[in-house]
Amino acid sequence: MAKKMRRDDLKRDEVMETVGKGFRFVSLHRKGAAEAIAIGAALAVLIGAFVALRAHRESQAAERLARALTALSIPLASDPSAGTAPRTYPSAAERDADADRELAAAAEFGTTRSGRQAALILAARGKSKDADSTFDRYARSGKSVVAAAAELDSYRALAERGKVNEAIAAVKRAIESSSTAVPKDALLAELGDLYERSGSPADAKAIYQRLVSEYPESSYTSQVQGKIAGL
Repeated sequence: MAKKMRRDDLKRDEVMETVGKGFRFVSLHRKGAAEAIAIGAALAVLIGAFVALRAHRESQAAERLARALTALSIPLASDPSAGTAPRTYPSAAERDADADRELAAAAEFGTTRSGRQAALILAARGKSKDADSTFDRYARSGKSVVAAAAELDSYRALAERGKVNEAIAAVKRAIESSSTAVPKDALLAELGDLYERSGSPADAKAIYQRLVSEYPESSYTSQVQGKIAGL
């Protein structure tokens, strides 16, 4: 009489059949499988190389940025603090030249964080050929401290070049916008200051009063209250 097959035997046969199918598939497609493995390995190498390159570029940019910031922190020989400083510069021109050279070198790595920061510092120092576009780009890069600082600097740069009315118009648009990176109380303080520069004390006073009314807890409130009394 034939031996009755148990459930365990059925399961074992199913497993062996599945394994056998797997071996047959690999045997029939051995070339394709090998190519796939080779492509995967090559991609892994490329990804690793890309990550390593980015890390290397960031390291280089960070080093040049650090040198620039160090140079800017070194006092001049004529400064009162020069006596205790380990190093001094004989003139501001020489210090600026060293700092700007390092900043420019760091800014060459424009895809890195340190490179972007160096470009922004150059623009803020008036040493960039495309300062306006640099400020504009960073102002729209997201709601961050760097973006906010860049946006404020773009308005101040306009005013310093004699375009105060254009700066006032830009700040007004930012106040009404929901995409600005700068807090509204900071924009109001900036607008009041621009009105003072333009020779419009009444407008400046009105803006400062609005700031105090709408943002009583703002850090700018105490500053502008003193200005209000003098306008």
